[in-house]
Amino acid sequence: MKKKGSLKKILTDFRNGKTDILLGTQMIAKGLNFPGVTLVGVILADATLRVPDFRAAERTFSLLVQVAGRAGRFSAGGKVLIQTWDAKTPAVAYAAAGDITRFYEQELRERKLLDFPPCTRLIRFLFRGKTAGAAETCAEEAAGTLRRLLPAGSEILGPAECPLSMIAGNHRFHLLVKCKNLAGTLPAAAKFAASWRGPPGVYLETDVDPVSIL
Repeated sequence: MKKKGSLKKILTDFRNGKTDILLGTQMIAKGLNFPGVTLVGVILADATLRVPDFRAAERTFSLLVQVAGRAGRFSAGGKVLIQTWDAKTPAVAYAAAGDITRFYEQELRERKLLDFPPCTRLIRFLFRGKTAGAAETCAEEAAGTLRRLLPAGSEILGPAECPLSMIAGNHRFHLLVKCKNLAGTLPAAAKFAASWRGPPGVYLETDVDPVSIL
């Protein structure tokens, strides 16, 4: 898209049959209804499973189900072609079968095994700054402080460099606090966040029950 209005024109032309093939990213999977679409293809469908986020399978399954819903919405005989390295991967296999219940059961078993939400609660502390060393040092010091402050039963993962290690010129490091009793853990976590003072140029972001840990 090189200029304002390009997307609208492309979608209008596709809807009106002026173009036969629409190529796009994940954004075209959501909320688009075209009467003439009977074939949808997804390349590298399991690439999103390689993302280091416990919700990777959930997001992959959701995306594939949404994409599949674009084909044959107004007529019978819609087809979906999925390119994958492993068609037996639960997120891919259950999406291809349209089996939401079995995917949910499978994913919940894995979440329980690894003790991730919804079986536990998370608090994310993210440190960002123009200098990687300064942001990393702040994350390491925070981990040590939180280990002393947090109540028994809390677990700290990290610190580590974020999967998206740099955004807008800022280096990013984070740590995760896992706990069963959020009400008992949150006061100490909030006290730390409120009192934290880092060096110039390093900032702290705190997220309770983060939707993404990228």
